[in-house]
Amino acid sequence: MISTVNHVDDSDTPAPDSDAYVMGIDLGGTSVKLGILRGDTLISRGRFSTAQCKTPTDVFRQAKSFATEKLNAVDASVNDLHSVGLAMAGVIDESTATLKETANLHSWHGIGFRQELIQVFERPVAVINDANAAALGEAFHGRHRTESLALLTLGTGIGGGIIVGGRPVNGSHGCGGEIGHVTIDHSPDARPCGCGRAGHLEAYAGAAGIVMTATEQLDNSDHPSCLRILPRLSPQTIATAAEQGDQVAIETVRRTAVHLGRAIAMLAQIADPSVVLLGGAVTFGGLETKTGRDFLKTIHQETVRLSLVQAGSGLEIDFATLGNDAGMLGAARHASQTACEHDFDRNSESRHED
Repeated sequence: MISTVNHVDDSDTPAPDSDAYVMGIDLGGTSVKLGILRGDTLISRGRFSTAQCKTPTDVFRQAKSFATEKLNAVDASVNDLHSVGLAMAGVIDESTATLKETANLHSWHGIGFRQELIQVFERPVAVINDANAAALGEAFHGRHRTESLALLTLGTGIGGGIIVGGRPVNGSHGCGGEIGHVTIDHSPDARPCGCGRAGHLEAYAGAAGIVMTATEQLDNSDHPSCLRILPRLSPQTIATAAEQGDQVAIETVRRTAVHLGRAIAMLAQIADPSVVLLGGAVTFGGLETKTGRDFLKTIHQETVRLSLVQAGSGLEIDFATLGNDAGMLGAARHASQTACEHDFDRNSESRHED
């Protein structure tokens, strides 16, 4: 259960009533995560397999059934929902909430998700990219609550979300916050990225890039290493070896941290966030291990080394805290913000007409 969270100051538009019910839906390629909040308190969560659903409408109908059951249990109904938010992976056209590109769910490209949500729930809705949603969730519900935050999700790829003034930065083409595709290597032999370009952060600090860093060291030296006898390398096996003192693994983690620090230094000069958080599956054990703590320390050192003093020295870099709840919580928050903005605009127009 998420405890009550203090709101970030947001005086430009009104916040929803502290007792209002809001629903967040985090639609992933593998699973759909659901949450119902009352104000800032998570009162119920659930999940189901995306494979159960042939269409987005199937997803939303199942989500509505969940909401109906959980709200009825507290003597409320779906009609009491203030708003519904949807987070999903991929490039989303903000004006139409159309999915333009994603690694999964290719058959759903071109679908207008906002209209599908409205038809099922008949409530105010909002759609947001999953990385932006996770960043928004961390900004309002995580350990570092601030209106100025960036989140990097480290895994197979590298996602990113940026919050400025308490609002997600989506950009003109739905690519705002895509820090995984910042170019950190401009050399002719820069590694190819999965997107088709070369030298991007993801090619060096994504899971495959980390394995490549280790493999290159093993191929180019005769250093003894337990990594040589493993049947398969992965960020997890590299993290375990580093924790056991394997020097090739330790150097792999260090180089990965340097790459991330360089990208975050660029981000610091562009968005100047107060906090940068690292989430996802590839954190080398996080704060629970020496390897994870050293990883974080090296990232911060490289960021400070390459940044203006004002941006780098005051920047806090830490691991994210909400885990799999971040996207769902951020989707709910985005729905609340969007619905309140629309209400505010309508009320302003009405007062102007009067």
